[in-house]
Amino acid sequence: MTRARWISVALVVVAAAFLVPQLWLLSLSLKDRGAVFAYPPQWIPDNPSLFNYIFALTNTQVPWYLWNSAKVAVLATLLTLAIGVPAGYVLSRERFAGRGPLMALLLVVQMISPVVLLLPLYSLVERLGLIDTHLGLVLAYSAIQVPFTAWVLKNFFDAVPPALFEAARLDGASRLHTLRAIALPLIAPGLAATIIFNLAAYWSEFALALVLLDSQSRFTIPLGVFSLQSAYETEWQLVAAASFIGLVPMVAAFVFLQRYFIAGLTAGAVKG
Repeated sequence: MTRARWISVALVVVAAAFLVPQLWLLSLSLKDRGAVFAYPPQWIPDNPSLFNYIFALTNTQVPWYLWNSAKVAVLATLLTLAIGVPAGYVLSRERFAGRGPLMALLLVVQMISPVVLLLPLYSLVERLGLIDTHLGLVLAYSAIQVPFTAWVLKNFFDAVPPALFEAARLDGASRLHTLRAIALPLIAPGLAATIIFNLAAYWSEFALALVLLDSQSRFTIPLGVFSLQSAYETEWQLVAAASFIGLVPMVAAFVFLQRYFIAGLTAGAVKG
């Protein structure tokens, strides 16, 4: 086979690795309890039903979990951008003492797993009196994602022609005005890609939320789905339906911002 054919086959395999579990989740969510444990397993149920979805949305706290996740993810993303955008801009356009070590530190921080930080983050949030609050979770999420956001946006700011900034400076534009009126519109695709990455990370995060949240009324969707499981008997078809419901908002966000996301991933591939 030609190289292009091998690449196509590899892409199909990778896509299948991600898609097959989602299809199986959808299949489980459309079955009744008996069909879940039927042998041999069936990909297409004999009597598919939306009962599990209706039950999850009307007789459980899944809608409240979705609201909590949306609130936390949006607020954390906004706070991350509020810090990461100016940080990336300064790292890209300003030259100051310690810039090199600071950038190296940002890279090192990104290599540290958030799980390693659970204990110190819990201790810090507890001292602030924010345990079992969404504000504590938002602050913890933002602290973890700011280095990644600043580094990624710095690379997009680097791609903006320096002549534009020089022209703005000669016209008397302030740094803030240059950032708002010139730089941000030009890196819009990269900004959209960064927003999607952060939203997806916050929406699906489990470990930190499990440590910082105690009240079920404050659970995000990953914790909410986890709470549907029982030590003795679990309604797996209901868990599958709740899990699939939790996927819908992120899929919708990706579809809505798809063209910006793809443009952001390919930005810089062609020199202007």
